[in-house]
Amino acid sequence: MLRAISAVAMLAFACNARADDDDPALAAALLKCPDAAAFIEAAKLHRPSRVGVQADVIASEPALRVQLLEMARVDQEARTGDWSPSMIEKMLAVDAANLPEIKKIVAEYRGLPGVAQVGADGLSAAWLLVQHADRDVDFQRGVLEQIMPLVARGEVSSREFALLTDRVLVNSEQPQRYGSQLLAVGGKWQPKPMEVPDQVDQRRAAVGEMPLADYICVATQLMPPPAP
Repeated sequence: MLRAISAVAMLAFACNARADDDDPALAAALLKCPDAAAFIEAAKLHRPSRVGVQADVIASEPALRVQLLEMARVDQEARTGDWSPSMIEKMLAVDAANLPEIKKIVAEYRGLPGVAQVGADGLSAAWLLVQHADRDVDFQRGVLEQIMPLVARGEVSSREFALLTDRVLVNSEQPQRYGSQLLAVGGKWQPKPMEVPDQVDQRRAAVGEMPLADYICVATQLMPPPAP
């Protein structure tokens, strides 16, 4: 159950992917989280859309792009529900089915395939699949260690780097750095243990993320925590 609930980190991926889109769910959430809405609007002025900047790139491997997008679609579909036992069972089954496929792809490319191979959306899909590969933290750690060239080229955002960093730390039973991994306690989301908690907002700001309280507000609206 705890592993399944930690999947709420996908909400930060959702905010990253949807920030430039007219997404009704995110728009409704931001109405109830005005500070988060102001942060996202301000960030748009200074951070160009990765998809927009690289929209003219034609993926050299379109079949792989389609495969990654479909795997990510199934991943997200499995995470739509009420946190019932059947939903969690389905989500874990999807993650288990996706794991050998994304491991095969990463092994072939010696890391995540880049925008030139699969487009910006294909790369985001690949990152999401690694983010949810909780059954194999050594695999997640290996991808994290190889990801910096993509970050340097702007193909993987500093936010996505931070999210995967937290995921690897939490799955290694270590304190996270950015507070992105949440746990439902008493019907509310709260961050799993963090290193130097009173400095988390400074660390989040350094990777272009909104303050932790605003992140939790958006998370609560997009995916209400399970009841106690």
